[in-house]
Amino acid sequence: MGINLNFWSFVLSLGCILLFFLSGTMKDFFVTQLHFHPLTLTLLLSIACFYLSFVGMKDVKNLATLLRGIITMLITLILIISISFILFFGNFLS
Repeated sequence: MGINLNFWSFVLSLGCILLFFLSGTMKDFFVTQLHFHPLTLTLLLSIACFYLSFVGMKDVKNLATLLRGIITMLITLILIISISFILFFGNFLS
């Protein structure tokens, strides 16, 4: 039994949404201790999740897994675009 990338990328995309909303409270820790913005970590995880969901589409066997894969790709694509927008204009305007 192999690893189901479609399922785990969906779980990771939900984790990315959680990190996106928690990044405001974690900003002080990340900036002072690790010296980078927490949205950068969320962006990198979202890109990895998008890639995993794209690769996981090869294991689609029924309609439920197809919909889960498409939803995962949409969630991560929206996250990637919105975080890139926030980081770009945040750095541009500061």
